[in-house]
Amino acid sequence: MTASTLRVWNRPAEASRDAVLAGSRAMAPMVVGYIPFALLVGAAVAESERPLASWLATWTIYGGAAHLAVLEALDSGAGLAAGTVVGLMINARLTAYSAAMAGVWRSVPTRSRVLAALALTDAPWALARNGAGDEATQRGRFAGAALVLWIAWPTLVSVGVLVGPVLGEIPVAGLLPGLTLGFLVVPQLRQRPGLVAATAAAVAAVGFAHLPTGPALLASAVAGAAGGCMAHRWIR
Repeated sequence: MTASTLRVWNRPAEASRDAVLAGSRAMAPMVVGYIPFALLVGAAVAESERPLASWLATWTIYGGAAHLAVLEALDSGAGLAAGTVVGLMINARLTAYSAAMAGVWRSVPTRSRVLAALALTDAPWALARNGAGDEATQRGRFAGAALVLWIAWPTLVSVGVLVGPVLGEIPVAGLLPGLTLGFLVVPQLRQRPGLVAATAAAVAAVGFAHLPTGPALLASAVAGAAGGCMAHRWIR
C-alpha cells in the first residue's frame, strides 16, 4: 500500500483525513505488541529451505499465525497442498471479519474494496469497528491502521530474518506468539464486545480441544469474531 492507496481511501466521499490519522495513531503503539511474533516469524523464514520465497510470503499470506504454520508444515515435509490448506484454515477467520464490514464498504468503488481486502487482518479490523463514527469514519480508521501495519509487519519480519539465529537460542521463544496475542487482546477486554468475543473464543477452544490444531483454531476464531460482531451490534 502506497500514498496512492491512502488517497483512494481518503476521498471526501469515503473517509475523512482525521479518521485516517486517528487509525494510524491508534495502530502505532499496537505495533510494539507485534514485535516478538514478527521476529519469531522472521527467524522461521531464515531457517526455511527457501528463505526468499518464505520472506515474500510475508505479503501474500499476510498473517503471522498462518505464515508460521505454513512454514512449519512445509519444513515437516507435509507438501505444498497441505501447507496451503493449513494457511487457508487459519486465515479463514478473515471471512467473518469481511462479513462484519461488508455494509461499511458496500458503497465504495471496487478498487477500494480490493485494497481493503488485501490489508484485512485482526488489529485494523478491531480498530475500525471500535469507537463512534459513521461508515466513512470506520473506513478511514481502517485505512490508517492498515497502512501502518502493512509497512511495519514486513519490516519487523525482515529484522527477524537477520536476528533469527540469535532468537532461536532463547528458551522462551515459543511463548512469543502467546505474548503477542495477549498484548493485543487484553486491552480489548475493557469493552463489552471485546470481552464477549474473548469469552466466545475461549468456550469454543475448550469445546473443540479434541480437534486438530487447525480446525480448532478456526472454530475458535469464528466463534470469537461472531460473538464480537453480535455484541457490537446489540450491546450499548
